[in-house]
Amino acid sequence: MYNITMIKKIIIILLIAFSVNAYAYGNPDFNIEADYIFYYKGMTAGIMKLKIDDKDNKIKISTTYDGNFLAELANRGFREEISYVVKKNNYLYPEKYIYKDSIESYEANFDGNSVEIISENIKSINFKASERIYDPISMLLILMSRYPDVKNKYNVISKKKLKVYDYKYKENTSIVIGDKKYSGYSAEYRSGNKTNYFFFSKEHKNLMVYTSIIKKGEEKIRIELSGIKFIN
Repeated sequence: MYNITMIKKIIIILLIAFSVNAYAYGNPDFNIEADYIFYYKGMTAGIMKLKIDDKDNKIKISTTYDGNFLAELANRGFREEISYVVKKNNYLYPEKYIYKDSIESYEANFDGNSVEIISENIKSINFKASERIYDPISMLLILMSRYPDVKNKYNVISKKKLKVYDYKYKENTSIVIGDKKYSGYSAEYRSGNKTNYFFFSKEHKNLMVYTSIIKKGEEKIRIELSGIKFIN
């Protein structure tokens, strides 16, 4: 009887450990559609939509901005970013990234630690790094679905340039949006004189609920969750 009891306890412990690991390091069928309000220098400038479609180890994640004249000042009157990501051996790898705004559009094709950028206005640009290269939207997916199994530094293609995002993470923190308090973790990195900040809610499968850009000590951009259409 003692051995059977011990076996049952071991099985329960293993099941709990597996469940915790599955939650922390990625959710199967990570499907989300959420709406956000976009602010420019504290003034309402438009909306942003986040969509994640996860099926059969293929993920499509996109952000779409629909802004007013204030958003135009931040180049977000219209902007769409789409990343196609594949899941292999419990890791996420970007395959293609598409960027569009009212002025330009381009496509980035990934092959491990190299990437080719194709645009109608310029010749193709090729980048290569010592480690794998990502795009800003696939990075968002990684921070949401992989934390805490993440690195500090990532090579990222942003605005047709190869950059290094050096993240600082903070756990067990909270943020208030409107009259609602969210608990979770944050990530931020500096790019020139700008600080890019992200907050993720653990009550919502690590969904990003807030992001901001601080430039020279002043808030330039703020994006806050306004509603979730579905999350599973």
